[in-house]
Amino acid sequence: MVRFEYLVVKMQSDRILTANGHWQGTVEQGGEGALESCPDLFEYLEEAGAQGWDLVALDPEEVGAAQLYFKRAHPGTARGA
Repeated sequence: MVRFEYLVVKMQSDRILTANGHWQGTVEQGGEGALESCPDLFEYLEEAGAQGWDLVALDPEEVGAAQLYFKRAHPGTARGA
């Protein structure tokens, strides 16, 4: 049986703010330039895909903001088993 792990990502203005609740910026959250220090959406999606994450849902929250839901097979389980 395949087990999955999940990743919940919050984005705003094409920037990744949090991943499973952890701040992704290099500047402290709320600090000057915090949003700009967060990873670019397209680059984040490319990296997530390279790590085996599949985007399975998107929940728009407001204009320019959404939560993205990813899943991938848990390490040690075979895909399609």
